[in-house]
Amino acid sequence: MLKSLKQACLVLFSGVLLIAGGTLLYKQYKLSSMKQDADAPLMVKRTQEKTSDLRGVFPVDENSRYTFQKNGKDAFSLLVANYKNQNAQASNAILFPAGTHDSLTPNTTALRQSIWVETAKLIQTHTPENALILSWWDDGQRINFLSGREGWLNKPSTETFKSNLWKKLQGNLLLAPSAEKSRLNQMARWLTMDSDKALTEIRSTFGSQRPIYFVVNNDLLMRVREMEDYGGTPLLFNTIALQARDDLHGDINQIRRWANEEGDGNYLVQKEGSYYRAWTTPKNSDAEDNTLLARLLPFVDSLKKLPENVDLVYQSRWGGYLSIYKIEFKATSP
Repeated sequence: MLKSLKQACLVLFSGVLLIAGGTLLYKQYKLSSMKQDADAPLMVKRTQEKTSDLRGVFPVDENSRYTFQKNGKDAFSLLVANYKNQNAQASNAILFPAGTHDSLTPNTTALRQSIWVETAKLIQTHTPENALILSWWDDGQRINFLSGREGWLNKPSTETFKSNLWKKLQGNLLLAPSAEKSRLNQMARWLTMDSDKALTEIRSTFGSQRPIYFVVNNDLLMRVREMEDYGGTPLLFNTIALQARDDLHGDINQIRRWANEEGDGNYLVQKEGSYYRAWTTPKNSDAEDNTLLARLLPFVDSLKKLPENVDLVYQSRWGGYLSIYKIEFKATSP
């Protein structure tokens, strides 16, 4: 079944790497506006939305929209759905709204949400009910609400709210109890450590009693400081925003030159409206290249060879914005 899923996904959802994804922070601004407004404070407006507008596995008790603003202009919005999960426990899910049509640049929140909805349907159809899905905490929330599957992480702790953005949502997000906070520390370590060592620890931690899947998306590149706050290894990705032109091949060559000049040539790029956001791993260092995070995201070198016994079973449209891997266990000799 997983093989058929993989084949279907490769046909239906493969995309061009160089027009992948989009950024989570300030993504509705043009590059010029971002430069001019960089020092402007980030404000937020909270409103209540219809619970019927959210179609997940569980009924929604409350749906709050957080509209983030800079200089009085709407930049982007997030939804926080409050619901009770399969164990009747109070839960949150951070979701992406459809947005409005008067944005300064094409809206990508709706695209993110549609990709998550598609992914959730595939998870429901092609994974067993006892599947355990590893991800960062907010992705775990979406996995549970949209698919009903168990996400190993689904709550933040205080370290998350060092960020001005997440601080605005703190009052409406359930916090991880002390017993669960250790999971955040563990996941931060795994994502930022050598991939082979991380996978060895993951297999040792969970064993082979349940099918193990790992979900990543390109937005995680902007969460590395948060992971560091949870005890992860500091990662030194270089990043740049470049204005998009009408010459795709010229843009690609410009990004490649930058990646070779500022890094080691291993890069990932996301197109967001009128600009590209590119990341590259540093020169003369294998640390970032070999992390589990970099090996599972669509960096150009990562695409050449996956870690051993890791199977790509799904990669979304929009240039591979979201990927799901199955963590396989080595076959034992008879």
